Amino acid sequence: MAGADGSGQVPEEDEISGLASVVQVDRSEDIAAICGRIDAAPTYAVVVHAPDGNRQLATELGLRRLQRHVEDGGKVVAIATGSGSLSARARQVGIPVGRRPEHIRWDVGGRPTVRFLGRTFIAPVPGRHTRIAAVLAFSFAFGAVVLTVGPSGRIVAFPHTEEVTNIVTISASPDRDSVDLASLAVPAREVSVEQTVTLAVRTTGKIAVATKPATVSVAVTNTATADILVAAGAQLLAGPENVVFEVATETVVPAGKTVNLTAVAHEPGIRGNLPAGAVNRWRDAKYAPLSAANAVAASGGETESRPAVDANDLVAIDGLVEDIGRSETIRRIVLAARPHDAVLLGTAETKIEPGTVSATAGTPADILTLDVKVTVTALAVLAGVIEDVARQVLIAGQAHGEFIAGSVSARETGARQLNTVDGTITTDIEVRGRFARDITRASLREAVKGKSPGSAKSTLARRYGIDDAEVDVSPGWAPLLPRFGFRLRVELRSRTPSGTNPSEGDPRNVPASPTPAQAGTPASRP
Repeated sequence: MAGADGSGQVPEEDEISGLASVVQVDRSEDIAAICGRIDAAPTYAVVVHAPDGNRQLATELGLRRLQRHVEDGGKVVAIATGSGSLSARARQVGIPVGRRPEHIRWDVGGRPTVRFLGRTFIAPVPGRHTRIAAVLAFSFAFGAVVLTVGPSGRIVAFPHTEEVTNIVTISASPDRDSVDLASLAVPAREVSVEQTVTLAVRTTGKIAVATKPATVSVAVTNTATADILVAAGAQLLAGPENVVFEVATETVVPAGKTVNLTAVAHEPGIRGNLPAGAVNRWRDAKYAPLSAANAVAASGGETESRPAVDANDLVAIDGLVEDIGRSETIRRIVLAARPHDAVLLGTAETKIEPGTVSATAGTPADILTLDVKVTVTALAVLAGVIEDVARQVLIAGQAHGEFIAGSVSARETGARQLNTVDGTITTDIEVRGRFARDITRASLREAVKGKSPGSAKSTLARRYGIDDAEVDVSPGWAPLLPRFGFRLRVELRSRTPSGTNPSEGDPRNVPASPTPAQAGTPASRP
């Protein structure tokens, strides 16, 4: 753009500051009128102020025409506008642009500017490397979102398995922290289990129990001059022991008259079967004007002989508590509670904490019970160590494959030897587990990723012979399993005829039922 002196150089900002004229135009003003007003401006620097833009200036043809006219007239021009389209078009042809006339920087040409702290600065133009970095950053962010919020999948496969067993000799020590698979020297840890066992014995004592109250007919005579109301429940006393009888129904005894009332003994039993004349006085003084007498003996009170706790029954149940402390059956509860650990049953110790018996001597009861808290503590080779041993002694010689999670177990089978010097226990254990031959979770994950649920099942059936599989995709509307392995979880399981985990229900790990000779009639509660 030519300067005012015709040198073709754009004046510096300081040279123009305060010398520019402002020509304000509206949206509909045409180019010819705008050029005429620029020619009439007294300064060689002119700012065209179009706050709302201008239709003709916003076209490339209109701006080119304005630019040529200004150059021919030896002036410089800038545009101040809030219109985005006009600003963009002006920058394309190299005309300085600002939102307000006082924000114009004449030395920027068509480069964008920014306002900061009251000053106008030239915005950096991104270079090729900057643009590439921005694209890569956006791609990385987009990929991160896809990976974190994209679909996830879960495959539960039930392949054909075979049970693999082996008996090995191990050396277990509570002082060892690591596993030596070469020598099968393993760490042992203390495990414990608590259960409440209910002991019960049949009582052998007898006790008389009152069951029915006696009844009596009492003649009541009113010696007063007014009628007296006898309330239901009014009490009469009988005999030297003051046995209490209660009037059965509310009755009015007229003055000078005699009325027969029925009374019932307050307590059941034969104690109320008293002779004639025994019921003869009132407990409440307000009935003093009424004389009372039973002409016929009270009858109907009954007492039955029922089972009761005898002192020998308490001795018997205490004996069962001692039997529990010595019982092999009770010690075996630690096997049932820790089915995947190799429990060294010979190290088991039993702690007994009896509760309170259900009844004391002389109390009516047909069964005497006692809750006993049993704590069994023993050394065991934990499941994680057994898994390591299984891979060493069971997979050796087997084809490529993987154990079903939770199927590995072990039990002690041989005579144990204790080294009293270092506390090491040497014993034989039988290790067993269910093995999926030629199948691993990693291979299944690789085979089904990116497939639809139906296609994944077909692939598992065709390639691995797995006809039983569960395939889930989350969210449910996602058509395909994820292609990223970490978003796809694969589990191997084994179905048994009962539908339970094969490691459950192993009869070798269930304690034998106690016999009456061992514990009376025990019932175990977890």
